Amino acid sequence: MKEILLEQELNQNPTLNPPLGELNSISETITTANAPLTRTDMSFWAESGLDIALTSVERVMSSLIRSAELFREEDSSVANRFFLQCIEGLQRFMEAIRLTKSAMQLDFSKISTDLGSLCETEKSLLFILKGMFQNQERKEYEEIADKIEYELLTNLSAWTNALKTLRNSLVGRN
Repeated sequence: MKEILLEQELNQNPTLNPPLGELNSISETITTANAPLTRTDMSFWAESGLDIALTSVERVMSSLIRSAELFREEDSSVANRFFLQCIEGLQRFMEAIRLTKSAMQLDFSKISTDLGSLCETEKSLLFILKGMFQNQERKEYEEIADKIEYELLTNLSAWTNALKTLRNSLVGRN
């Protein structure tokens, strides 16, 4: 995801060239993202993962609203930079979800959301993001704003509601 957005940013402003160290850190992040969790990590994510994911998604949602506004104002350079920060926030959210799912051994196909199961909601999120990146490649900024407002925020609201329900049901058991 970052690579597409970074390329878009560079195409719009060729004077921006990321330092080599930044590109190496992106590569390291990608290669270590699927490393197995240690026992300590598992415990941490089992206890705190839902709260971390909820905090991440709520921050991203407010930033996405501003991003959509910027795309509608037709200041694509500023909008793309801001959107890149939103995508990084979504990556943190998805990583928190992945770690929490693993630590808590959650089966997303059995967790209901406003849009079906959490598994379906996850697939929908990836489909929406793919469409947004295609819109960005074609410089269809109004369409990106529409996808943010009408699809992405709806999807993230379903995540928020499902995660809150899950967290509340777990608190009730303890």
